[in-house]
Amino acid sequence: MKTLLTDLQHSIAQAPEHRHCHMTCEMVYVKRGRARFSIAGVDYTAGPGCLVLISPLEEHSVRALSEPYERYFATLSLPELTRAFPHSALIGVFRNRPAGFCHCVALRGAKPEADAIFDRLCREYAACLPGARQMAEALLGEMLVLCYRACPGNFAASRSPSAARVDQVQQYIEEHFTQELTVTGLAERFFISPCHLTHSFKEQVGYSPKQYLRLLRLAYAKELMETTDLPVAEAALRAGFADVNHFIRSFRETYGVPPGKWRNRDV
Repeated sequence: MKTLLTDLQHSIAQAPEHRHCHMTCEMVYVKRGRARFSIAGVDYTAGPGCLVLISPLEEHSVRALSEPYERYFATLSLPELTRAFPHSALIGVFRNRPAGFCHCVALRGAKPEADAIFDRLCREYAACLPGARQMAEALLGEMLVLCYRACPGNFAASRSPSAARVDQVQQYIEEHFTQELTVTGLAERFFISPCHLTHSFKEQVGYSPKQYLRLLRLAYAKELMETTDLPVAEAALRAGFADVNHFIRSFRETYGVPPGKWRNRDV
């Protein structure tokens, strides 16, 4: 189970505001109180019964607005989510950012159900009972269905052959982003024209294949710099950047500061 849910906490404790991103999916459910979420440059106010969904690529921060701020916080492995729900559009809320996507979903009348789901998830996570992973998958599936019912616009409207092909390309990029990849090479591998791949991918995922590849590499390099003592150049190379200067330019364009300054920031 803990390979799928990499962390799960129920908390009312305060935490300092800190902008960050990581290579896991993140889900925050607000039970009581209110908080301000800033995600990829967009601000949301989340109150009781709100579910906040954050992809591995999105830098974000949280600030409590009222006390007590009671929430459930979960991080999930994207590869394990894909294995748990292999043919489901539900996990698109952790991967895709189509036009009009909303990170903060108000579950409205489903709050009692959501409260119960997260309470059960916490118990299963803590106890590690036989069948815990299957139970966690069932509860997560139920949670995502509630999310779909509250905000269907966050989910792909069609599961056409073209959408399925984009899913395959997206998953391939996620599994091989540290290697040398090109749009032309991806198009040849999946028997699709580069132009059609770029258009379909951008429409479904919210980024072009090239942008998505770069963001994955940046997020991984950022995580390496935050969790290891690797030099900036080595983190860039391990993340798939062949040119360190290109990495520095891309990092500054995306996060507003060069990687060395970001690493030495006060947190």
